[in-house]
Amino acid sequence: MNENQKVMYIAIILICVAFGLYLIIPKAQESYNTYVSIQEKTEKLQKTQKEVDDIRAQKAAYEREKKISTKPVYKSDVATLDAMASFGIMFEDVIQAAKYNGLKLRSIEYAQNPPTDVVVQNVLDSYNVCAVKMQLIGSYAQFRSYFEDIANYPYLINIDKISIFPYAENKKVLIADVSINLYAEKNEAQKQAYINAKNAENQGDEAVEGSAAASAIQGAQ
Repeated sequence: MNENQKVMYIAIILICVAFGLYLIIPKAQESYNTYVSIQEKTEKLQKTQKEVDDIRAQKAAYEREKKISTKPVYKSDVATLDAMASFGIMFEDVIQAAKYNGLKLRSIEYAQNPPTDVVVQNVLDSYNVCAVKMQLIGSYAQFRSYFEDIANYPYLINIDKISIFPYAENKKVLIADVSINLYAEKNEAQKQAYINAKNAENQGDEAVEGSAAASAIQGAQ
């Protein structure tokens, strides 16, 4: 092969390469642009989906809050001064719901008018409040079902505290300390008794203040 032939072959090869690049580069650019467009649309779709999920979550939270806020407060038909008796069957409902869902009741205690409760702090003159404190044992599914039943209870109650930890010898078994606040409307006798107690308390404070003032005067003399 002489030099002229070599130059001709090289020229042909270069022309082929140039022509190939001429064909490939636009296709590559088109493919890249398509990839970028897909990425942008995917990100936009993910963002839109997140916004939709957030809206759904907000709607669900609002509906739960509305459902809870519109629940009636239990009112017993029994005319009694005993605040605990005014809760009627609510105690049994809360405990039996746990047993119905397969949970084991390890311990239970009651506390009237828990000081951190918002009803106790603001409208104790109109409502009785009792915290039912239980330690329950069961599986995740059993607890979930139980809390769903509590959330759907027809009267206003509040899951005040939940502390869950696994059983040391079997991690599938959970132990939970649960505090549920029950609310019942005071009857007229209970409301009057509350007013009388507050008046007596105020009079006692005034008597103590008067005694302190008298002692201070005597001391000054």
